[in-house]
Amino acid sequence: MLTAIHNCVAANQAFTDVFMRQYRLSRDEPPDVEGWTKDSLNGWWLTHCPKLACRPLKDSKGKALGWLLGIAVDGAERVIGSKPHKLKSALADADFWDKAEQHIADLSGSYAAILLSPAGARMYFDPVMNLPAVFHAKTRVVGSSPLMTLSRPLRRNYRINHDRIITEGGNYGMGLTCDPEVMRGMSNHYLDLDTFTLHRHWPQPDDTFTLPDSAVDETAAFIVDRLGKITGALLKSYECAVPLSGGADSRTLAYSAKAHIKKAKLLYAHRTNKMTGIDCYIADQLARDLGFDLHLVDARLAMRAGNINKADLDRLRWAFFQKTGYMRPPLDQELVAKHITPRVELVLRGNILDMTRANQWPPSLDFSLPHAVSKLRIGGRPMEQNTFYWGAEYCNWLETVPQPAKERLYEFAFLELLLPQTLGARLLAHGHATYLNPCNDRQLIKACMSISPRARSSGQLNAALHRIAKAPEIGFTSDMKNDPSLGRKIKEMFATLA
Repeated sequence: MLTAIHNCVAANQAFTDVFMRQYRLSRDEPPDVEGWTKDSLNGWWLTHCPKLACRPLKDSKGKALGWLLGIAVDGAERVIGSKPHKLKSALADADFWDKAEQHIADLSGSYAAILLSPAGARMYFDPVMNLPAVFHAKTRVVGSSPLMTLSRPLRRNYRINHDRIITEGGNYGMGLTCDPEVMRGMSNHYLDLDTFTLHRHWPQPDDTFTLPDSAVDETAAFIVDRLGKITGALLKSYECAVPLSGGADSRTLAYSAKAHIKKAKLLYAHRTNKMTGIDCYIADQLARDLGFDLHLVDARLAMRAGNINKADLDRLRWAFFQKTGYMRPPLDQELVAKHITPRVELVLRGNILDMTRANQWPPSLDFSLPHAVSKLRIGGRPMEQNTFYWGAEYCNWLETVPQPAKERLYEFAFLELLLPQTLGARLLAHGHATYLNPCNDRQLIKACMSISPRARSSGQLNAALHRIAKAPEIGFTSDMKNDPSLGRKIKEMFATLA
């Protein structure tokens, strides 16, 4: 954390602005930061930005256990508020850890649960690590991003060169970060805070992940119902914005929650290039159908008008590096679009619903190690070398996956190896709101992957989702991108912003 503070002081930037919504858990007392919250329990210290929600965790008898960070929705689709949250078991119970683990696994949202008991200390994460966590085992520190764990200068990780990631693209992978001593947590695992090792807790060995294709409609109805209730609970409890596009996922999210969508502060879309202009055109039609005037965010106009200059872009890029631990920033237009998006508490996104299209599977639907490794898009060296360099570690991870889950191996790699390195870790950089995926729920994740990859890749599950959610028959970006008349219509739509 001292490294993060030092870097901000050296760059004349406010630490509290750059590291908004971040946290640090440690054995040593953290430095005082004006405005930040600091608390201690059982020899551990937690400090966090006040914009990151935190409430005490207690056992069923009211004994202090730790903290629940972030935003969580319980198994009955109710948002967990700011009051202390009680588990359903007592520390003295013989099956305390089993019951506590199940209780936490049933939560959805963007959260981390820290349990500090005399019998052991653990940290559990949300299903895809939407709220990120990295850890430094030598100093016994956990943080939301690499620089939050360090009190020394960053050391170069020679296994995965961050300079090449910044200049050429690609992700960090296999739990690695920009510093060789800082590792990233893994979805479906808890971090043992006594040994600083990761241990799998989901799925259970007897879980199953396959349903017949005849169950597509029944599964889609379950997804629409539960996704709608979770989204509705979030819309009711927070000031929310919902981005729309010309793709399938935002449509599934918005129409699953159609009964609650009026509680959103705004629906919006942003234009950064030609294709996102088409997204905006389709989003406008969807927003009107849902009873909203679409809020348009035009990054290109903001840059042309001089609202964002080179110095602003340099600051945004610098802040992105610091917040994420030297990940490659998005293109300038995308960085600007996130920066000028209206300020709200939550932005509700349709990520993770990619699984409804079996987007991780090859056309053959067979297992292929080169394909599996390529989906992780690990940077730092030429991509064609990745199977040779990372293949053995992928196979080591594969051995930890319970047998029934291997039927959906690509999805588990998506959840455990890819999304923790990309989704929450990158979205943390956009401090104007918490980016949250209502589909970040193990019941929904299991339902999505239970339909066969063939049925999903052919569009059967998405078609059922949109039919059951009563989404209008408005085309998708992929259908409209070659329509020659769209350019004029999009130009007219954005003319009011100029």
